[in-house]
Amino acid sequence: MNSLNNIRLQKFIAMSGYCSRRKAEVLINEGKVKVNGIKVTEQGMKVSTEDRVMVNGIIITVEEKKVYYILNKPRGVVSSANDDKERESVVDLVPNDIRVFPVGRLDRETTGALILTNDGDFAYYMTHPKFDLSKIYRVSVQGRLSYEVTNSLKEGVSIEGVDYKGVEISRVKYDVTKDKTQFSITLHEGKNRQIRKIFAHFGLPVLKLHRYQIGYLNINDLKIGQYRELKPFEVKKLLLTAKGEI
Repeated sequence: MNSLNNIRLQKFIAMSGYCSRRKAEVLINEGKVKVNGIKVTEQGMKVSTEDRVMVNGIIITVEEKKVYYILNKPRGVVSSANDDKERESVVDLVPNDIRVFPVGRLDRETTGALILTNDGDFAYYMTHPKFDLSKIYRVSVQGRLSYEVTNSLKEGVSIEGVDYKGVEISRVKYDVTKDKTQFSITLHEGKNRQIRKIFAHFGLPVLKLHRYQIGYLNINDLKIGQYRELKPFEVKKLLLTAKGEI
């Protein structure tokens, strides 16, 4: 997945450092450029780092830039780089000149913070169970969240043979007229549909689920569907947090 994607050939050549973009256009016109062994003489062809590009018989390559986006994922969008049902994906919501993939997953009906990158090492530190990177969600459930359930969740529970680590619950607000409870929950692991499963187990179906923070990083500045590129210091701080070094 880690590759530049849909880059115009002349830009690709310029990015390799072989020559300027204008000179690359001249070389294409002169028939001195081949892509996957086929001579190219028309401008505008798009290539990726998976293609074999030669200029004057020399293979050229582009060192890929690492990119990191934080997205406020909308409801109804899948957290997958490739969806066999051709549904809208989170990768459709960020620039496509560099192929990226989501770091972890949010189910289709869950909204909120999701990181997308082309850096496999970074994704490893963000998602591997041995690294402790907290994720904070705002949850709305049908019913009243009792002290007994809260206490059980803090201790950790086992559901259908799957063990779930203890969680932190705060900012609890119960609406007696609607029989709904809102609260924040902090997870230190990321098992499949974890929040929905544990509250369904206690007879508290999840109505809304929104992740608003990953590690120290929140998405208060992003509206639903918006994204921004992470700054280098933010990437470094996330890595240090995951490694337990800060």
